[in-house]
Amino acid sequence: MTTLSAKPQRFSIGYHLNSWDLEGLPLQPALKFLADQGFGWFEILAFTSLSDQFARKYMQLGHQAPMGVTTDTDILRRYAILSKAQSELGIRLSSLYVNAVFVNPVAWEYERDVLLSLARLLKGFDAPVLVLGGGPSVASGNAHDAQDYRDFARALEDIGRRTKDLGIDTVYHPHLDTFVETREQLDRLMDVLDTSVAGLCIDPAHLAQTYSDPVDAVKTYISAIRYMHLKDTKVDPALKGYDRYAAFCELGAGVVDLKGIVKELLDADYDGLAIVELDASQKTAEQSTLESIDYLKNTLGLVLTPDARA
Repeated sequence: MTTLSAKPQRFSIGYHLNSWDLEGLPLQPALKFLADQGFGWFEILAFTSLSDQFARKYMQLGHQAPMGVTTDTDILRRYAILSKAQSELGIRLSSLYVNAVFVNPVAWEYERDVLLSLARLLKGFDAPVLVLGGGPSVASGNAHDAQDYRDFARALEDIGRRTKDLGIDTVYHPHLDTFVETREQLDRLMDVLDTSVAGLCIDPAHLAQTYSDPVDAVKTYISAIRYMHLKDTKVDPALKGYDRYAAFCELGAGVVDLKGIVKELLDADYDGLAIVELDASQKTAEQSTLESIDYLKNTLGLVLTPDARA
């Protein structure tokens, strides 16, 4: 077991449901499996149509089937599964992840209403965080000039002020194929973002895919980080489009300096949540989870819940 810092672990670790959700696998057994492993928290995609439309328009995800139709009954039953997991299994919703464009003034009124409704839903779950992704990337034709960054920051702040009133942190997640992909873009956003109302979720795998240093990003912006993703990836300059997403892997199987990231979190007394994430597993969702848990415990010396440390 590795000791990465003299300071004790103050953050709890959860798991993202992507590995089941993106493959169309049932959520109830997934949540029970995660609870049985000792996780106290989980994250899940909001699965709004606006988020889906953003992904189809701006993200390089390869060929996809036509959009399906999700009824209000479908989405409410989805949230009922999460509610039952919380009341019956004791595993809590940490956050919903949702994409938006943010800089389209015609769409913004609709996006803002959706985000505020999701925040009210999170309030009912007593979930602490709303994770925002999206914004058009440079590759999609967005100019990314100084005014674009200011407009983008003002939209994040607008949501952040409103969720702060509910006791919920709004965080932005730099991500492949979105407004902020690289460290240079992150720096430009942080120069104009009021972090008292909108913070960051750093995902080291996405930064690594753009040849940005995620350890330095965590160190530089630790005061604005309200939420973390723990994710690993294999990086190869030959990877394009969807292959970059397929390169995500179990913790310890890629090139991300997870030890360096965890040391920065420990040294800074980070006491938020850190969510282990993997998209589609190349094995099974359960096997990938077990391998990441083993790396967390036996290589990084972490526990899923600090209070459970012997």
